[in-house]
Amino acid sequence: MERADRISNLPDSILCHILSFISTKQAAITSVLSKRWRPLWLSVLALNFNCNDFKTFVCFVCVINSTMKQRDIKLPIHSFCLRCPKYSSFDQKDVNQFVNFELQHGIQDFYLHLPETCNIQTKLPHNILSCRTLEVVKLKSIMMVDISHLTDMDLPCLKTLHLSRVHFGCHEHVMKLLSGCSILEDLKTKCLHAPKGSERHPLEENFRSLPNLIKARISDLNILISMVSTCITQLPMFQNLTYLELNFKDQDWFLRGLWLIEVLKHSPKLQNLKIQECEHRQGSRYKTIWMDPPSVPECLSRQIKTCCIRGYRGTKYEFEFAKYIMQHSNVLETMTIKSTCLEKYQMSLKLSSCSRGSTRCKL
Repeated sequence: MERADRISNLPDSILCHILSFISTKQAAITSVLSKRWRPLWLSVLALNFNCNDFKTFVCFVCVINSTMKQRDIKLPIHSFCLRCPKYSSFDQKDVNQFVNFELQHGIQDFYLHLPETCNIQTKLPHNILSCRTLEVVKLKSIMMVDISHLTDMDLPCLKTLHLSRVHFGCHEHVMKLLSGCSILEDLKTKCLHAPKGSERHPLEENFRSLPNLIKARISDLNILISMVSTCITQLPMFQNLTYLELNFKDQDWFLRGLWLIEVLKHSPKLQNLKIQECEHRQGSRYKTIWMDPPSVPECLSRQIKTCCIRGYRGTKYEFEFAKYIMQHSNVLETMTIKSTCLEKYQMSLKLSSCSRGSTRCKL
């Protein structure tokens, strides 16, 4: 008795949805299965290209262009993912062509990963910053265009923004980009590059509140700390932020503490706090002290349930900070300290001796 081919009996819409979870090259291979499967891959609403699937850069670009030409021009593209971390041959013309094609087809999710070697020269086309259908944007190794004079920058549907090794013209451009994301929920940054800007463009004009932000993962805080340190009162209220992950690098603890406390004050519903410590140079320019703030942030006394400090070295200012968190967190359930130092047992004993604001807190 022959087995029934149940998959082929599914409607085209279901089959296309299944194909959207694999790369476009893999989806194209299914066209050899039968006549019915032959055109299906061109109707998938998600395009996913990875240079690792191709032997040469020329072949990679040709396949992308060929796919775009064969698709029905009336068919929307909900998701576009282009990963090319190894070829440095990408130029501005290639990027403009791909981005413009997606923008004409109602793109919702946009992921672009270029080689690190070309991120200084290759810029993201400015028209993507006014795309009203985008919901997810993930950029890696690219230069952001000069957005200081853009008046129509508006991403009203953007909920997720991930930036890794993105170069900005100046600090104000970072702030202006965020100001155009009125319903942003998920923000992740890693290794942003932005030289100091001009005082002629006050930050408060470009950085309005992000009321819908739920999750924030910030790595290499030098940019944000230096932006905020001179205008600490300009921080917006993060009314719905419940998860915050910070990665400190090469920044003195005195400034870290001031900035972190201000962020906590502006995040009244924060429940999960994660801090990644990084080794930094010690010298006269670093103030290695912690000072308890005059008032306790509301989220610390009423909301925070978990706190994790990674890379803990047991220095005086780190200990004082950890002690402050435990003493003033009245609903804290778990305090996690992760360290690679040899004196873990002594560190544990010292931290265990600290009083705790919550009777349920487990160290």
